[in-house]
Amino acid sequence: MTGRTGDTGQVVPGWSVGTDGTGALRLEAVPHPSGPVLVHADGEVDTVTAPFLSGQLHEWVAAAPRVVLDLSRVTFLGSAGLAVLLDSHLWATRAGVAFQVVCGEARQVRRVLQVTGTLEHLDVLDRILPGTTAGERPPLFAVPEQDPPEV
Repeated sequence: MTGRTGDTGQVVPGWSVGTDGTGALRLEAVPHPSGPVLVHADGEVDTVTAPFLSGQLHEWVAAAPRVVLDLSRVTFLGSAGLAVLLDSHLWATRAGVAFQVVCGEARQVRRVLQVTGTLEHLDVLDRILPGTTAGERPPLFAVPEQDPPEV
């Protein structure tokens, strides 16, 4: 994690942009003056990039009272990424830190979280797609219409 020096001379986590070394995942941390940090992830979270994400989240969880991970620009979320999310949630809970996730319009992320049941274990701030209400949510998977059975 990189940072900038704050008014007190202390390194402030965030205000950083980092990549995993392959360029497949880019993280940008934006701290709020009151303490929380918003982490934007852009790219793929797979077996190659998951250790980078894990290390960064672990450091932010240790430094902030609340960490919000924005996955709206993630194009792929693999099983290694799910493990990082669950581990980060566990680290944060043990440290008394709020760890929250935002999916945004990233349907591929939301789908993985729903299908695996991970959604139920994380604090997801936007469980319903933006611009919809609970009653008008689009289905996760398209279900073909069936003709009523003939009697």
